[in-house]
Amino acid sequence: MLVGEIIKFYRTKAGLTQGELGTGICSSKHVSKIERGDTSYSSEILALLTERLQIDIKKEISRLENMENQLHRWHKEITMQRMKEVEETRKELEKIPFISTSKHTAMYQLLLARYYILNNNFKNTYDILKHVQREYPDLPPYEKNLLRHVWGIYYIYNSNTSGTENHRKAIQVLVEIDKDTYGNYEYYYNLAMAYHWIDSKVRTYVYAEKALRYFKETNNFIRAIDAETLILWLDGNDIYIDFQKIIVSYHNLIQVCEILNAPDRKGTLLNNLGHIYSKRKDYVNAQKFFKEALDMMDNFSILHLKYLYDYLKSCLEGKLLQNTMMLKKAHEGLSLAKKLDNSLFKILFKLLIYRIENKLDQYYSFIEENALPYFQSNKHLIMKNSYAKELYNHYMKIEQYEKVARISKILIDTDNDIS
Repeated sequence: MLVGEIIKFYRTKAGLTQGELGTGICSSKHVSKIERGDTSYSSEILALLTERLQIDIKKEISRLENMENQLHRWHKEITMQRMKEVEETRKELEKIPFISTSKHTAMYQLLLARYYILNNNFKNTYDILKHVQREYPDLPPYEKNLLRHVWGIYYIYNSNTSGTENHRKAIQVLVEIDKDTYGNYEYYYNLAMAYHWIDSKVRTYVYAEKALRYFKETNNFIRAIDAETLILWLDGNDIYIDFQKIIVSYHNLIQVCEILNAPDRKGTLLNNLGHIYSKRKDYVNAQKFFKEALDMMDNFSILHLKYLYDYLKSCLEGKLLQNTMMLKKAHEGLSLAKKLDNSLFKILFKLLIYRIENKLDQYYSFIEENALPYFQSNKHLIMKNSYAKELYNHYMKIEQYEKVARISKILIDTDNDIS
């Protein structure tokens, strides 16, 4: 069958019909049977056919036999996020002439979609996923589970489809994975992240723990950091866990990031540590870690926006920076959000600017008229809940009870969505 695939590929590539390839060697019917793997053939016929096609059949068979192993190796490298190896294997696979025409094409396409996610190219990811669904309706079990996995990751990390609705979509496809057939338990981590974004703490913890065990068992130390980071975040927001123990754990994990040369993970930990201090109203330490995380980021990225927002918010809460400097930085953030066309941060920086300028009437109006409708329509339930509570308290204070009732309904709806 391998020989037939190879003959058919190179015949098509050469622009020959089956009759033209077989002229003087064998009938077109015999060529057709060879390509389908439906007949035996002599070594002489095979030698003549491959000579006409100008190929080394032994070399081509070896390539095709090794392709599946290469694809599984690429999947492992992508899972471990070893980017140098990921790129090297991608280039190797691209050199295989029949990579896009063999029985492994669907697997290759799905792994290519995962590769694009690593490079934040979500358009290409989406196009590939739709193509595979359309062209391969009866995928083998492994590829079927891989398709579910990639869709789940796409829903979680695509900034253009963010919001609780898409995190729920991620959960729906990820829980359909047959773990025994698939064998790649990395998806536990993706499930943990999806549950984290809909504020389901128990399920987040359960799947993060499962992911951590899997990453440690497979010596996937970089991804183990990801799972431990998520667990630490949950612990840091638990008032019953010893605070100093959490801080020590953060610093130990930051040290591991330095040893493994994982600056992106270190930045996440530093920013999370800033949140831990901010939650306890220790704005001096919060500002310190937010700033350290911010300084590590590329100045033209979504993460830079997030870290800048967190840094400025802690400065505002702790009164640690002059208003003129905060306002300048906040306008820089708003400008970058517009350049990146990020609606969420356009709203957040606008709210921050109103607060810095102490324009509270405009601030609360903007929450009611712009921010809350956006959070509702895009299913940002945690933010919707936070700002609705703030608006509720404001209207209670100024005794606008009709508006209190309206905001109460939003809060009730949010609690129902989260539960």
